[in-house]
Amino acid sequence: MTIENEDFIRINYTGRLEDGTVFDTTDEEVAKEHDIYDEKTHYDSFVIVVGKGHVVEGLDEDIVGKEAGYHGTVEIPPEKGYGKHKTELVKTYPTSKFTEPPVKGMWAVVDGQQGMVVMTIGRRVRIDFNSPMADKTLIFDYTIEEQIDDDLDKIKSLLQSYLRRDFDVELVDETVIIEPPSDLRLNQNWLLAKSRIANELFGSMGLDSVKFVETYQNTD
Repeated sequence: MTIENEDFIRINYTGRLEDGTVFDTTDEEVAKEHDIYDEKTHYDSFVIVVGKGHVVEGLDEDIVGKEAGYHGTVEIPPEKGYGKHKTELVKTYPTSKFTEPPVKGMWAVVDGQQGMVVMTIGRRVRIDFNSPMADKTLIFDYTIEEQIDDDLDKIKSLLQSYLRRDFDVELVDETVIIEPPSDLRLNQNWLLAKSRIANELFGSMGLDSVKFVETYQNTD
């Protein structure tokens, strides 16, 4: 069965630049080999909803029409990757805007946006809000491990990809009921992810409602 937009699939990949520099991978050994290993990152294949922006546009488009088990390589131009470098995203601010002295090369958050300090001149600081990958041609080697068809498996695997945790999930008619692990109730990533997860399930599965529930037990 060929893969279409809004299908749920499990993939793994390695992304590199034209000079061979690996910038992202789902393979722990590849990450260590290329000195990009992060002990806080969970290295494993993960589930995406095709066409929903879980991966860069060029990879999303290349997946369509393939089948589970496919392994191949795609070269992606900047406009289908992280975009062209835009001069309007390089902005200048007074040093008074910062709580600590800005230094060239450091990351800074200004007005809710993260950018890199590219220059400091007197009391002025220049911040580049473009992605560090802007203007780069990307090459992805990727494998489609499986296409997920069961509705309950779709929901559970999508949640697991977002939070790397197992959730209690119940599907009743066109309503899905999701109960997170108790330690996630105040987790900032979970609080931010809930609405996006619900919208993706609405758009991809035609559900009527998504309910997030919390259960507290009386310990007296």
